[in-house]
Amino acid sequence: MSSELAISIQGLSKCYQIYGQPRDRLKQMLLPRLQRWTARTPRRYYDEFWALKNISFDIRRGEAVGIVGRNGSGKSTLLQLICGTLTPTMGTVETRGRIAALLELGSGFNPEFTGRENVYLNGAILGIGKEQLDQVFERIVRFADIGDHLDQPVKTYSSGMFVRLAFAVQMHLDPEILIVDEALSVGDQFFQAKCYAAIRTMMDNGTTVLFVSHSAATVKALCPRAVLLSHGELIVDGPASKVLDRYFVLGSLEANAGSSAPTALVAPDDDLDLDAVADAAAAPSSETMHAGGNASAAQVVSALQPPFERRVSHRVGSGQARYVECRVMAGADEAIFVETGATLRVQAVLDVIEDCPQEGEVGMVVSTTEGVELFAINSFFHGARVPAMKAGEKHVVEFEFVSPLSSGARYRIDLGYRMPVQGEYVDKVFAAAGFSVANQGDRIIPLLFDVPGKITVA
Repeated sequence: MSSELAISIQGLSKCYQIYGQPRDRLKQMLLPRLQRWTARTPRRYYDEFWALKNISFDIRRGEAVGIVGRNGSGKSTLLQLICGTLTPTMGTVETRGRIAALLELGSGFNPEFTGRENVYLNGAILGIGKEQLDQVFERIVRFADIGDHLDQPVKTYSSGMFVRLAFAVQMHLDPEILIVDEALSVGDQFFQAKCYAAIRTMMDNGTTVLFVSHSAATVKALCPRAVLLSHGELIVDGPASKVLDRYFVLGSLEANAGSSAPTALVAPDDDLDLDAVADAAAAPSSETMHAGGNASAAQVVSALQPPFERRVSHRVGSGQARYVECRVMAGADEAIFVETGATLRVQAVLDVIEDCPQEGEVGMVVSTTEGVELFAINSFFHGARVPAMKAGEKHVVEFEFVSPLSSGARYRIDLGYRMPVQGEYVDKVFAAAGFSVANQGDRIIPLLFDVPGKITVA
């Protein structure tokens, strides 16, 4: 292993034996030996689950690498193999330097010990002597900021207090490799900001960082490089922005895999080699696509997403009218994957159940998948008139905007209809449609929005 490398992974695989019932374990221990002794072919009493399959990559000293992938992709298994808490089935993992890991809440802590005692216990596990710990103990206490709870058993701690103390211990023991697996997500926003600042300081001092998170913005902010795993396989290893684009394309495809609806992509990024994916997906039929002018309610049918009622997370309102379909359009095509800066049209069908005899108001909110509202378009503030409607009618509501959103994240569309204007909701639908954004070209947009700006230095 080269002295420039902190971690070297070659042909790494991990297989678990899955037994249908407890007695199958005993059978596996005894019967194959008996079968071989009687010259019969040994039978296997378990199923194999390969959590990782032939993973290979190297990480240089001082690099910060994000590990991304959907739940069950093998991220945590990979980190445990690197830390040495799991043994690989095949392949090798070599590390150079002391490893500090936040793999799961409470790992390395004795719940019966106080916080103070666990600080010294963690230090002993990492090979740090008491004298060295004494020198940094006050800094650990200040960073954790858990007050008098330091001398209480950690089994009484909240999850936030747990991770405060665990992170404070790890970062003050000068690790050469820091591994963080989603542990910081339980902290409050102020502690998270302090942790990320501390991680950046450690990176500046040459610490190698492996960071697992489902937050694309966090991965992009901390890690120039990322590795994408899917079903235990390494899909792509490269610049974080490109890998995250591929991650969300893959997520969109896998999310639609259980649906009978065909999947297609609009405005693919050639660097991600998505053309083959798009070509393999069935194109939506001409009857469901709008070729010009105003679409009719019959034409507004999403061909790229699961059925509308399966998409909707929840809805509120009087029920006099209901949204029954929604799709995102880029040009003449429906899209679930668009470019930064694209002009988008959100088309929604409003089905009138009972008379809505007064002028109303329609609106659309773009939110993150976690529900953080980013911006809205509303007929009241845009001066658009929404007339009274009669039972049995169907209306197509269309919102148009230039998307300022950055790549590497997924977004959702929430819809609303109120009658009268500024009155009670007739229908408000959450997660009516979704889309992902890719950044074409080499320009890096570090946060959520691509806002035009000007910089001068006098």
